[in-house]
Amino acid sequence: MRKTIIVMLSIVASFLSEPFVSSAVEKDFEKYYVDIGYTDIATALIDGQKHFKTDISLPSKLPGISFTHAFGRLNDLDGEVDDELEFEFLNAKKDQNHFKILIKPVQYKEKFEEKNIKQKIKMNNGSEAIYSKSLTGFDTLVFEKNNLQYILSMDDSSNLKSSIDSLVEIANSVK
Repeated sequence: MRKTIIVMLSIVASFLSEPFVSSAVEKDFEKYYVDIGYTDIATALIDGQKHFKTDISLPSKLPGISFTHAFGRLNDLDGEVDDELEFEFLNAKKDQNHFKILIKPVQYKEKFEEKNIKQKIKMNNGSEAIYSKSLTGFDTLVFEKNNLQYILSMDDSSNLKSSIDSLVEIANSVK
């Protein structure tokens, strides 16, 4: 678990390469996310692992776009059905640089109707992922690994040439 946290923090640090916005704007931006329950990625990961009683692997890759902030939170709602671990990677200066990871136990996974599945993709480990654009404004890749469902979403207005290829590469980096 400690190794996962260290690897993820080093990856996040490498992607937080955008020159920082003014400190007042940055503090307001961060305060908003903290006020709605977000924390740092390491804390959220630990909270999720304790809550779901399992090790959770995060991707070792992120999209090839710049982020200024990374947050995480455990959404522990009434019961277990809607509980999920959520990570947000954002750029305070470029709204379109937005990447999100949702993780939940596979027994409570989100189901996608066939009409919302744009493409089925074979992953490196032989499993199948689905690509969808059913979330307005986001390219989404959904896959299962280690009894968890991962939902990777990237703003479709990002300047990334092929978001589907990027999402597949990110998904394949989850160990």
